[in-house]
Amino acid sequence: MDEPIPATRAAWSSVREQATGMTHHEAKAALRAAQHSLEESSASDEQRERREIEEAEWQRIVESLADHDGPYDPASDPYVQGQLAGQQDREAADRTS
Repeated sequence: MDEPIPATRAAWSSVREQATGMTHHEAKAALRAAQHSLEESSASDEQRERREIEEAEWQRIVESLADHDGPYDPASDPYVQGQLAGQQDREAADRTS
């Protein structure tokens, strides 16, 4: 898997920070807001791309909370933890090469 570009990581981080502590219903409302924002026709290509990334991350978080009993926490999100572990592995491999 390719390493995501910094803008993608920044969009993910922003959504995850906003989602921390949200319930499923709160995250669904945030997803709807992100979808509405994405529909704005006045956004530049760069803004639209970021909004698409954010909308996709909101969707993933909403889906993960659908069968979760409690608020969102990146520290207990298996997808986020897998990304962090992969990044640490790549950094360790870079240091040894």
